[in-house]
Amino acid sequence: MTVCYLKESGVVGEEIERRGTPLVPVPGLVPGAVDRFTWWKLRRLIRAGAFELIHTHDVHGLMDGVACKLLVRGVKHVHTFHWGNYPERETRYRKIERLVWRVPDRLIAVGHRQADAIRQLYSIPPARLKVIWNGVDTLSPQIAPEVLAITSKTSDPVLASISTMIEQKGLHDLLQAAHLLKNDGASFQLLVIGDGHLRPKLEELAKELGIQDRVHFLGWITQASERALPACDIFVQSSLWEAMSVVVLEAMARGKPIVATRVGDNEHMIEDGVSGRLVSKSDPRALADALGELLRDSAQRERLGAAAKARHGALFTTRHMIEAHEALYESLLA
Repeated sequence: MTVCYLKESGVVGEEIERRGTPLVPVPGLVPGAVDRFTWWKLRRLIRAGAFELIHTHDVHGLMDGVACKLLVRGVKHVHTFHWGNYPERETRYRKIERLVWRVPDRLIAVGHRQADAIRQLYSIPPARLKVIWNGVDTLSPQIAPEVLAITSKTSDPVLASISTMIEQKGLHDLLQAAHLLKNDGASFQLLVIGDGHLRPKLEELAKELGIQDRVHFLGWITQASERALPACDIFVQSSLWEAMSVVVLEAMARGKPIVATRVGDNEHMIEDGVSGRLVSKSDPRALADALGELLRDSAQRERLGAAAKARHGALFTTRHMIEAHEALYESLLA
């Protein structure tokens, strides 16, 4: 397998290289330049490398993959939809996907709710769109110094949220829930890990709510599932929408009790009351109540965390995801 990037490699590319998979730019890539001929260059790469199958993961890749599928004799094409908020889709992307979805040999969604929404939006027959869940594994924990600086100085239970600071993640609701928890007399410290354009507004909101003594904005922490998540007592996700959340899977793999919103495939991943707690989105009171219950009940935290880890091992490991993709590739190439 070779991974090709059409614009830039970024942090995902760095991780791919670290794990030893060949990573190449599309031939003739000029960083930062607008290139409308990446499809032609990708075609050249496919022919030179005698690649039999291409797997694309965003709209740009989908368009170039479709062109290569039509121009390179015998090449197979798989495309995965990662956007999690269908039918809410930017108009130009919706038009492209509606136009070309029939060309790839197989279409993949990462969640059942996402798949249902895509099928309905584009009138895709059920058999044309397969669900392959995400999967994750864990490495040995190596707690980041900035996390230790907080957790080593408190006996309070530690809550953690890990996400990009964008509207999708519902972090305003999380801060409102933290405010309610403080008013309820709960003892806790909240680590907000990540960065994004909303960070200044969120920091200002924390001050307005008077919770700056409880909430710690730590910015991005690389490999947060190894360097931050192990230090927390409860993982919380306040998202307004998701497809299938990788960070929730990482929390499950770590055996952490989870409070998450009922979005995307969270309801398929977490059995409410058994392997975690699920609450309605955009409801800070419900979020605070579920967190408060777990903060008061360490036995329930332990039970939910153990069940989450067992469920991850049964359904959501990297091996499960790899084997599903391998089976799909082999069936196409047979």
